[in-house]
Amino acid sequence: MTKIANKNGHAAPVYAAATIACKSAWLPHFDIATTATARLFVLPFAGGGAAQFLPLRGAAPDWLDIQPIQTPGRESRLLEPAINDLPVLINALMAEILPCLDRPFAFLGYSMGARMSLALAHALLAGRHPQPRQLIVAAHAAPSLPSRVPIADSLDSDAFWKLIAQYEGTPGDVLKDDELKALVEPSLRADFRIARQAVTRAGLPLDIPILALSGLSDPYVGPGDMQPWRDETSGPFRLEVIDGGHFFFRSHFEHFSGVVFDTLEPLASEHGKPRWPTKINES
Repeated sequence: MTKIANKNGHAAPVYAAATIACKSAWLPHFDIATTATARLFVLPFAGGGAAQFLPLRGAAPDWLDIQPIQTPGRESRLLEPAINDLPVLINALMAEILPCLDRPFAFLGYSMGARMSLALAHALLAGRHPQPRQLIVAAHAAPSLPSRVPIADSLDSDAFWKLIAQYEGTPGDVLKDDELKALVEPSLRADFRIARQAVTRAGLPLDIPILALSGLSDPYVGPGDMQPWRDETSGPFRLEVIDGGHFFFRSHFEHFSGVVFDTLEPLASEHGKPRWPTKINES
């Protein structure tokens, strides 16, 4: 590992292990030349893609490299078949990010992405790969609770889009464009299935800090639904309530981003040492 000056004139490490292999359709914004000492992978909500979290990436301090995940069927991957099986999705994603775990890293999962982030942490543990230093879960009920996500498999297209319209995250121009709806409907249906599927655990609980973020006025997931995330780790747990509804990361961006960056700040001084699992708990 060598060091070069970052934009503040301070010495910053350059990680040789971060190879061109990290640049992929799953990580469309990967920068091999980054001098950041920590990395945050962001897993999206149902129907969301990497572009939704570019404001967070743009606001990040220079020690943090934010990598929004682009899953098949979204944005730049719109024409790829969506994956509707959680273990298949996690195995494919894990293979893509393994070359990029060369420095302390964390997961931020928003809504459906929270379930994905938990499954990914367990998959890494099962494979004895480096572990995230922090798990941040937002706007998604703890997996131990009965799912509130509607079962959409049996709905025809009209009924399905009436359901989608109830969620505040879908732009109005999408709801009015029949051709665009036809393009994105398969990926949305896949996401609704994934959001209800059980998480495969390597052992209970994980041994990493978990921060749960809840919207004060979220009509789908209240603070009480987030509290049982405490049972997913033997490490520290904290619940933070943010003003706003389900998509508080947009409506109250400064509060949201501030909590994320403050939580991850200890990773800035970890000098690129990945955390390897010491054991796998048997359940």
